[in-house]
Amino acid sequence: VVGQSFDGMVAELAALGDSLDGIEDRIVCDAWHNERRSLVDARRHLVVIHRQMATLTNLFRHLDHSHRNDLPDSINDMAARLSHRAQTLHYDGEQLQARARLLQDELMAKLTTQSNRLLYVLSVMTAVLLPMTIISGLFGMNVGGLPLVDTPMGFWVVTAVAMVIAGATYLFVRRLGQM
Repeated sequence: VVGQSFDGMVAELAALGDSLDGIEDRIVCDAWHNERRSLVDARRHLVVIHRQMATLTNLFRHLDHSHRNDLPDSINDMAARLSHRAQTLHYDGEQLQARARLLQDELMAKLTTQSNRLLYVLSVMTAVLLPMTIISGLFGMNVGGLPLVDTPMGFWVVTAVAMVIAGATYLFVRRLGQM
C-alpha cells in the first residue's frame, strides 16, 4: 500500500516537473502572459505533496531509527528502504518547489520590466503633454487681455509654440532617461 502511495507521488512529481518544464519554456520564449495561474497551481500542488512527504519521511525515519532493535530484520530492511525512498521523494519535491520559486521570480521580473516600460512611456507622454495643457488652460480662460486674440494667425502661433515646447520637453526627458 505504501509502495503504491509512493508510486502515486512519483507520478505526481513527474507530472508537476513536466508542467514546470512547459511553463519554463514559455517564460524563456516570452510567451509568459498567461502563466501566472498555472505556476500558482503547480506551487500549491507542490506544497501539498511536500507536506505529505515530510510526514511520511519523518514517520519512516522514526521507524527506521527508533525501533530498529524491536522489529524483525525483514521489516527493518523494508523500513530502511521506505525511509530512503521517502527521503528521496521529499528531496525531489523540495527541488521542484525551489524551481517553481525561481520561475515565479523570473515571471515577476518580466512583469516588473513590462510595468516599468509602460510607466516610462506614460511618464514621457505626461511630461510632453503638460506644457500644452498649461497653454490651453491659460488661453481657455474667459478674461480680457489675452495675447494673440485679435491676431488672425494667433492660433497657429500658439500651436507652434506648444509644439516646440513639447518637442524640447520630449528631448529633455529622453536625455534624462539615457543617463
